[in-house]
Amino acid sequence: MDNNNNINNNNNRNHSNSSLLNPFLAKSMSFWHQQSARAWIQIYKEYAVYSQKISELWSDALWNSWITKEDGQTRENVRLQNRTDDPSIYKKKKKKMRALILQGGGALGAFQAGAFKALYEKLTREDKENGNERRPLFDIVAGTSIGAINAALLVSYAVENKTWKGSAEKLVEFWEYLSSPTPDITKMSANWKKELDKNNPSAASAEAARRYYSVKEFLKSGADKVYSPILPPKEDEKFFDQQNKRMLYNKQPLQKSIEKFVKFPIATNYDKGEPRLLVVSTDVAQGTTVAFDSYEKDKDLNGTEIRKTVYGDFTQGPIVIEYNEGLKIQHVMASASLPEFYDYEEINGRKFWDGGILSNTPIRETIQAHKEFWEYKIGSKDLEDSILDEASLKVPDLELYIVNLWHSDDKVVPSDPDGITERHADIKSHDQYYVNESILITHYIHLIEKLIQLRNGKNNYELKKEINNILQNYTTSIDNTTTEIPKKYIDIIKTQFEITKLESIERRDNIDTISGKIGDFTSDTIKKLIKEGYESTWKKYPQSIVQQQ
Repeated sequence: MDNNNNINNNNNRNHSNSSLLNPFLAKSMSFWHQQSARAWIQIYKEYAVYSQKISELWSDALWNSWITKEDGQTRENVRLQNRTDDPSIYKKKKKKMRALILQGGGALGAFQAGAFKALYEKLTREDKENGNERRPLFDIVAGTSIGAINAALLVSYAVENKTWKGSAEKLVEFWEYLSSPTPDITKMSANWKKELDKNNPSAASAEAARRYYSVKEFLKSGADKVYSPILPPKEDEKFFDQQNKRMLYNKQPLQKSIEKFVKFPIATNYDKGEPRLLVVSTDVAQGTTVAFDSYEKDKDLNGTEIRKTVYGDFTQGPIVIEYNEGLKIQHVMASASLPEFYDYEEINGRKFWDGGILSNTPIRETIQAHKEFWEYKIGSKDLEDSILDEASLKVPDLELYIVNLWHSDDKVVPSDPDGITERHADIKSHDQYYVNESILITHYIHLIEKLIQLRNGKNNYELKKEINNILQNYTTSIDNTTTEIPKKYIDIIKTQFEITKLESIERRDNIDTISGKIGDFTSDTIKKLIKEGYESTWKKYPQSIVQQQ
């Protein structure tokens, strides 16, 4: 009962942006999307039993070493010989990689252009000062929706130009191209203007009104480089309700804008020092997230790289989407096809919607993809041997830089209709990755790692043998709550790595915010968002500002 209360307390506690995560938790992507209190409690119990088994073996060995006297020797210390508590012993030479995570949020994505510019300046200077000038700016760039579009542009630029230099300027250029002048809103905003002239205290500011009515005009007439209305509206052919007509928008303007700045297909290679691109979408029929990946997953007999995404019910036969040539515009558009605004994006006969429905901050997809790639790259058997023989972990650790477009908290609870809608969107779309469960399981994994290390002490052959046998056991199934195929414990542990840094840069609303902010592509707003992104990022690193000056 206490354990369950602890879990609930952890889930209710707001996590700190500086928390260290350890991405052990995801057994597979399918499991992530079937989280339930029951499943988490079962996993908690399962690892409690597992760690207890190893702990009992460890305790027996320690007790035997304590009471045994051989050749007149005095008692051994409770620490087994040759054991070390220094984690650097088994982590030495372990590689660290950087990942940039970009949220979805429509026009708010301009904020990421400014934030990236500041990050580029900060990280390149730090790398130079530390003698790491040859280090890639980012090894992984993952994004959802507009974040996926920004990510595709950055990776495409870095690959095509073989440098990150100039990438920040290119992203800013893209956003300046996407923007449109503020439309004529004089007639549409006439009622607001009357109330403002009467000094009505509840009337919105001139800037808020400009944004609000600009978005309404864009929805009516279109935003030239982003979308245009499909007329006439779609009729209700089920209930024949004349008030239930559906207005959809043409996404060809956005697609053409992207293709003007991004070179497709995007196929990158780790061995060539190229960054990895991950774009996240939602399979409408499956109701699950799908990550499309620019890195190879395998090679055929001729050495040709195989790129594919595998997901779905692995017990019945997974869904496989291949794209060996690399990511195409369709994969990016699949990530950005906002439900009930754009039509589905179809790939290989399957329909996709915006990835923000289920994963607007694609951390878990990045974690899972990182594990899978390195299991392929290092080799499953070598990873297993690193645990069984050396008790060492070889999958590179990650430093995460997240650019959030939605903020979780606010000082004022709104009461006006537009404010309520806007606040709802913030809460629904902000960082949806909850870390408390990861931290809980991480504690168990760290304990298990330490216990496994103890078996390497002198005269512990039997202990090592028994622990290795436990690691070869299979996980138990959790009734019918998941389609996950049981795995060996060693298979779960061997792809373990740590997130050694978590830096979150968050956009905050100002007094002029509106509920339709994701659709405000006016030049004035886009320029402000780029500036805010740049300044907000530098404010997060005050010491760096001093050094810069």
